[in-house]
Amino acid sequence: MVRRRFIVSLPVVVVLAACEPTTAPTLAPLQTSTPSLPAQSSGAAPFRWPGEHEESPDLSFPSAIDAVMFLSEHMDGDIALPTWVPSKVDLDTTSSVFLATRDGIRSAQLKLATERGDVWGIQYGVSGLDGCAPEHSVPVKVSGQPGRLRVSADPDGSSRKWVELVWPATLKHSNGVFGLFGWLSPRAVLSMADSMPPVSSPPVFTALSC
Repeated sequence: MVRRRFIVSLPVVVVLAACEPTTAPTLAPLQTSTPSLPAQSSGAAPFRWPGEHEESPDLSFPSAIDAVMFLSEHMDGDIALPTWVPSKVDLDTTSSVFLATRDGIRSAQLKLATERGDVWGIQYGVSGLDGCAPEHSVPVKVSGQPGRLRVSADPDGSSRKWVELVWPATLKHSNGVFGLFGWLSPRAVLSMADSMPPVSSPPVFTALSC
């Protein structure tokens, strides 16, 4: 069994050779707190995985930190948050978690909103590009590890971009351990990814719904 790894550290500024933000980064204040677990009625059975919360979008937490503390207790492998986020991204906001099991492997998707109401999130366990199609992505490096980055235009015609990043991943093996996605710039997504610890557990190559 892969040893569970959960990291919430003091913010650090990550400098990228090719993807350094053009403005001074805004550090997200990370503070530890007691995880807010799903409310249970008196005498209710403890949370089990899989269970009633699996593949249900209503598992919510007061903040991203509370969510990853919960996930670190129920998942093996790497669980972490970026220690650098752009100014419009807040980790101290209500978040939702989607839980799933594929081929016996637990995965989770943490979803939050920016101050403008745009959605962004993190994948844990088994990450993949939405709809698959890794051939429409480009190779990148995240903390020296291979990744796949895909940028899609807004179907409504605005200038914003939908960005997806999974790592460690290659064109041949497009499933990663971590994933980032959202209405963010590619530069911001790569900076956030580089501020997370290198993945220590090997990716699991399993079939994802496409």
